[in-house]
Amino acid sequence: MRFTDKFLKTALILSFFVVFTDVQAQSVLEKLKSNSQTSQFAKALENAGLADRLRQAGPFTVFAPTNSTFNDLSVGQQSNNNLLLNHILTGMATERSLRAMSDITCLSGQTISIQNQNGNNLAIESNKIIQSNIRASNGIIHIIDGVIK
Repeated sequence: MRFTDKFLKTALILSFFVVFTDVQAQSVLEKLKSNSQTSQFAKALENAGLADRLRQAGPFTVFAPTNSTFNDLSVGQQSNNNLLLNHILTGMATERSLRAMSDITCLSGQTISIQNQNGNNLAIESNKIIQSNIRASNGIIHIIDGVIK
């Protein structure tokens, strides 16, 4: 194999590695910001001063409301720290582990319920999980179709 071929092959492999690790290195906050369904929730977390906390090592589990659902809230509700913290847990709860739970305590101190609907769909406080197990460097995100009040 020629030097040029080896060099190109090595460069190609390294470029895939860099792209893959860059995606994996995003914190839950960066993942929320870059997702077109959850960017408004991410903006509210930043505005409420919770950004630094969500960039820490974690791990965190975030139940992120969709932009359309979150935008239905009043401005006061969107900036309510307790309401925002109702969507965040300490620890990493995958969809599989959530199926074994009936309730869990979020960072606001409120205990929220987990329902297994129809044997297939999970819901958090009656808000259906529409996308699950979005992995980040410091936790996991589940997108829900409502707001945990």
